[in-house]
Amino acid sequence: MSFVSKEKTAPATWKVTAHIEAEGFRAQLDAAFAKELKKIALPGFRPGKAPRAMVERRYGEKFLFEEALDALLPEAVESALKEAALEPQFSPEDLDIPKDQDWKANGVDFTFTVVVKPEVSIENYKGIEVEAPSPAVTDADIDARIHELQHRNARQVEVPDRPARDGDIALIDFRGLLDGEAFEGGTAQNHELTLGSGQFIPGFEEQVVGRSPGESFEVNVTFPEEYQAEHLAGKPVVFEVTLHELKAEELPEADDDFAQEVGGEDCDTLDDLKASIAKELAESKAKDAEEGFNHAVQDQLAAMLEGEIPSAMFDRRTQQNIEMFLERIQMPLERYLEIIGEDGAAFEARMREQSASQIKIELALQKIAALEGFTPSDDEVEAEFARLAEQYKVPVARVKYAVPEEDIVNDLNRTKALDFVKAAAVKKEI
Repeated sequence: MSFVSKEKTAPATWKVTAHIEAEGFRAQLDAAFAKELKKIALPGFRPGKAPRAMVERRYGEKFLFEEALDALLPEAVESALKEAALEPQFSPEDLDIPKDQDWKANGVDFTFTVVVKPEVSIENYKGIEVEAPSPAVTDADIDARIHELQHRNARQVEVPDRPARDGDIALIDFRGLLDGEAFEGGTAQNHELTLGSGQFIPGFEEQVVGRSPGESFEVNVTFPEEYQAEHLAGKPVVFEVTLHELKAEELPEADDDFAQEVGGEDCDTLDDLKASIAKELAESKAKDAEEGFNHAVQDQLAAMLEGEIPSAMFDRRTQQNIEMFLERIQMPLERYLEIIGEDGAAFEARMREQSASQIKIELALQKIAALEGFTPSDDEVEAEFARLAEQYKVPVARVKYAVPEEDIVNDLNRTKALDFVKAAAVKKEI
């Protein structure tokens, strides 16, 4: 088996031509015949004793050729890649074996396509300026959380003596008409609608504001162009609406009694509640700030990366991400798209953009690790294997069997590179 030639057909994409020698192919044909002969019985011969010429006349040589190729190709491809000095990112594709060859006499010529790690570059990654959210907790943050707790513990009271306004809960009947005809899903009785919440299509809630309980009126709106129900998308409709009653939230007073009710045993006063909220917000905002900083650094590195990345890498990662996403949500893609009102092309484009970002970040961090000469120690590699074993509650040997050491090294190098860039970055809090 031997490598013949390689031709670059696209960024980081090579077409490889290789050859399986005739002698090796014939030997594999003999092995295939010996294996299959045990299953073949011809009239007048005991099982496994029929002459090869008669077997080939009866069944043809094709089945032996295919079995011989199946046995030889994996090693032939691996050998060709080694001789061509190509390290594939994933399994070779587009295998082509011309049929008009005398395989027995001349051997087998074949071609395949392989995508390798792209050549990339990155500069000026030390001391980059990065905007990140501030972890500081302000009085306004604390007041907003207390206001949120007040809303959670509010009670609804009827307000019969004034017109509706934003924030009110309106109890309404409505019937939607398209060209004078009621349409499916456009009718309901005693529906509770919080005005100003944006639950209904744009323009509906605004036309309820100012109306009083007992009124019947028409609401004229137009469905958005991207509305999921195609027969309604972009169409003007009329809703016949009756407003039965209005309710408003009555918030509890933010005082010591309120603090004891919502804050638990450690909150005797409103000041205690504020201190507890401040501590909780500080932890939450510090975590959010660190995550925001991480994302901002990686986004900048992806934007700074130079080099042509083969589309096959984006295609493969996109498909993997979609499969993992569907496994996580445990529902068919069609159902998910129906729920969120998005078409398949838009969803795939969004997933592809996410996948492209992931790949660029990984390549950027790998390049930085190489430029800085990062190499994890044996102890660090072993510690990572042990961490994964603990995480998944399996023996270390099983993790080592399932995860190549090269993947562990790459992950550790990317982590080192990210920590290196973050430590040198200039953080601008926003």
